[in-house]
Amino acid sequence: MAVDVRRVLKYPPESFLSATPVDLRAGENKVAEYVGFEPNVLVIHGLSFSRAKIRFSMDADGASSVVRLDDLSSSRGLDFEEAVKLPVARIATMKMATESDVSSYAWRHRVTAFRPTALLKMQVGLPLAADESDLAVKYGLAKLLATARPVPYDLWEGIEEWRVASVVLSGSGTVCRVLAPKGKKVVLASVSASRPASPASAYLTVDRDGVDEVLDLDLYCLPGLDFDAQLRVVSLERLEVELDARTSGEYRVRVSYGIGRITIPEKIRWGIELSPDERSIAEEENLFDRVRAGLA
Repeated sequence: MAVDVRRVLKYPPESFLSATPVDLRAGENKVAEYVGFEPNVLVIHGLSFSRAKIRFSMDADGASSVVRLDDLSSSRGLDFEEAVKLPVARIATMKMATESDVSSYAWRHRVTAFRPTALLKMQVGLPLAADESDLAVKYGLAKLLATARPVPYDLWEGIEEWRVASVVLSGSGTVCRVLAPKGKKVVLASVSASRPASPASAYLTVDRDGVDEVLDLDLYCLPGLDFDAQLRVVSLERLEVELDARTSGEYRVRVSYGIGRITIPEKIRWGIELSPDERSIAEEENLFDRVRAGLA
């Protein structure tokens, strides 16, 4: 199941999990597709599968089978992730093929969404607007791409303080509810849970800043408590993580989140009004152009 990126994205870059079992019919099945997510650019990663005799493949931006695992019996399993990180500018289609029907197959993936800067557009081959071309010349972006070593985006960037919420619940309840301190952001950074024996036993839901069900995760597809599934869901107001238990049982859930200052580039990126002092700094450091170029 694909994440509805355009609905849930609020403070990019952000990273979301999809963790929902899928019913497979014999033959090839489309299990998730990302299309129509413009103006964003996506990175698909965090792929994790329960072990079964199933073939997985992913097509992206017109290329077939850019990711292919011919037999998920040899996958790393749900407590780990496969070494896949794929940028997508237009469309990505994930498929699974099996010889016979499979019910409630457990798997998950992560999608990180970026608002494209001039630098990011050049990296993934998207055309630049006229003013972006001017920025590319002004900052020598072509030379930078030709000579710099790419550094993956750190999903935990900007976190200065860490917190962990760990609970044991026998029914529905609150895992954590956090109010963002003034001038700071709260970043939901990871989730893990004891895995129930059957699907649809319990779900982990996340709401933040007027967006409900940013995440709706079946615990059956999450990693166990020995591994954290990484995320980046930002809140400037209120972050709520709830357990929705559908069957009785003991549910152990752990989430981590971080707190950090909201920087001037983040305010520019998110359209937050700057104070007079912040605007003075932004103009002095040329931050408006640097943010659009992808250098701040």
